[in-house]
Amino acid sequence: MTRAGREPAEDVKRRLVAARQEVGLTVASATMHLLGDANTRVIHVGASLTNWPYEVPTIAVMGMIPVTGDWPEFVDLRCCATEGDPAQSNGPWMKGRDKVSLTELIEQLRATLAEREQVIVATKKGISGPYQFERSVWERFDPLMGGT
Repeated sequence: MTRAGREPAEDVKRRLVAARQEVGLTVASATMHLLGDANTRVIHVGASLTNWPYEVPTIAVMGMIPVTGDWPEFVDLRCCATEGDPAQSNGPWMKGRDKVSLTELIEQLRATLAEREQVIVATKKGISGPYQFERSVWERFDPLMGGT
């Protein structure tokens, strides 16, 4: 079972990495883990802006691939609007791109980066969120206080 569907999952991982590079990001990590109980492989690709000094990437993409080898219908995009370390920041996080089809991945990565810049500018100007866009909402949350 550990090899079942591995080659298609590797293809998906390569596609996610290529999409990051196509929008000008540097791939920080690309991992794949088998969830044996779920018969699924989880692919996580983290990418950052050029010269990003932090361990946590600027944007993360995650996909779930069943061991049958079927390509995922959707991937999940995550991003924090901060110029600092996302792990140390309380910057707004993006919600709304948890179901991005692979055919629109590059377009949605570009939109995420553009929105990220707009949100950073708005926070510097003191404009409070949440920040609404066509497909996403960027807002602060505190996981220790029960926020989502």
